[in-house]
Amino acid sequence: MDAAPTAPTDRLEAAFLDLRPELLARARAIDPSGDAEDVLHEVWIRLRGVREPVINPRGYLMRMIYTAVVDRRRSLRRAAARDGGWAAEQRLDGEPGSAPAEAERSLIARQTLERVDACLRDLGEPTNSIFRRYRFGGEPQRQIAADLGFALSTVEKHLQKAYVALHRLRGDQA
Repeated sequence: MDAAPTAPTDRLEAAFLDLRPELLARARAIDPSGDAEDVLHEVWIRLRGVREPVINPRGYLMRMIYTAVVDRRRSLRRAAARDGGWAAEQRLDGEPGSAPAEAERSLIARQTLERVDACLRDLGEPTNSIFRRYRFGGEPQRQIAADLGFALSTVEKHLQKAYVALHRLRGDQA
């Protein structure tokens, strides 16, 4: 004979297990970039401390999910601010390796940009200008096709040619 859960924690645990997929979906909906499984684990641990009866377990658990996600966001923001402040202090103090690392990243970025620019120029016209207008200028493919008097499929083929060349360039750098 099964005994019905009687303690508040037992009732909440049973509701949690029944609603787990819905709770997981709620955590993902509130913060798609967060780790919903960790949020559920946190809520599971928190509900073990509930001592008062809960009239609406579903609503209570949904609220616990929301609160846990908000708490995680706050914690991550505080940690990022703390770590960012520490990194800034290290650069100001002249910690060895901090300024050169930033200069190195900047140099690598400039060199990569130069290689991409050269690759696009090597593709020739109209591929170069079509790619730049579409990717950098944000112009729609249909507009580019109309301006150049091309079919949309022609513009698509030029873009594909550019993507293949850039992908190849990226593979060469690895």
